[in-house]
Amino acid sequence: MTGIADADVSKEKFLHIYGTLLVQAWGSPPLKKRLKETPEKVLKEFGLDPGTAKIKLAAPGPRNEKTTPESQVELWNKGKRSGAITLYFPETPPEGMMNMELSDADLEAVAGGSVVSCCCCTPCCCC
Repeated sequence: MTGIADADVSKEKFLHIYGTLLVQAWGSPPLKKRLKETPEKVLKEFGLDPGTAKIKLAAPGPRNEKTTPESQVELWNKGKRSGAITLYFPETPPEGMMNMELSDADLEAVAGGSVVSCCCCTPCCCC
């Protein structure tokens, strides 16, 4: 298969990988640094291959149409086709998120690859 279909990633896959990357980058200064320096390489390691597109990391502004999870997936797919992807990367987790305690079920979900939590103030939120 070639062409536009190759560029598209499903909303579910994108949000899962994007959310996982954000949480891990927030907790790992070396990963955050690598993401800032070589976003294409790090995203590919996590399962989002930008192909030949260049990634521009941007800080999300106030929650609006351009920074919703759905629009981020759309930005990814359109950007991959055009060669330039804007990826919203909040430098820090939402207030209170780093002090959250996870239940055993949450921890099992992480180990199994599921998305654990949702926060409505970042573009990775899927609720």
